[in-house]
Formats: sequence, structure tokens, C-alpha cells
Amino acid sequence: MRRDLLPGVTPDGTDPNIVFQSRPVIATARRRAALRDFVDLLLLAGVDALFIRWSHAHIPMLDRAETMLVLAIVNVALIGYVWSVRTLPRWRARRLAATWSPAERSRFVRS
Repeated sequence: MRRDLLPGVTPDGTDPNIVFQSRPVIATARRRAALRDFVDLLLLAGVDALFIRWSHAHIPMLDRAETMLVLAIVNVALIGYVWSVRTLPRWRARRLAATWSPAERSRFVRS
């Protein structure tokens, strides 16, 4: 006869009690992040339009060509930042989820 470590504890375990529904919070956070990204890119496009249309616009102490180079570098940096803060966490979560057992995966992966 096998002894249980604690009375009433079964090896199957129990399902966790759901205390908080996170889907609406996650959806709101995703919408807010998408809006923030849109505003960042809109601001970037506005600054680009200002510098491209107004030929006298330049950064003090730099000429027009150097100003455009700085603007291009800032564009690449901002677009890279927006991409990385959205893609890298999703990629890390997928890598972590790949280590889960099939039972754990079935609880979190939508079918």
C-alpha cells in the first residue's frame, strides 16, 4: 500500500482557480501599444515631410546633406526600435513555450 505525503492530495492535482481574466487587459494593452506605434511613426513622417519639403531646414552646425544623414539614421533607429519591442518578446515567448510539456501547451495554446 502506498502512503500519501499529505492526506487528501492526489497525484493528478487540481485545476487552478481562475481569479482574473487577462484577455481584456492584454487586448487593451495591445491596442494602446499599436496606437503609440502609430503616433510615433506619424510623428516621424511629419518630421521627414518638414525636412524634405522645406529646403532650408537643417540641424544647426550641420549642412543639409549631414542633416539628411542624421534624419535617415534616426528613421532607421526608430523603425528598428518599434519592430524590436514588438517582435523580440513574442519570439522569446515562443522559444520558452517550446520547452513546455504537451499538457501545459494545451492549456495556453488556442486551438
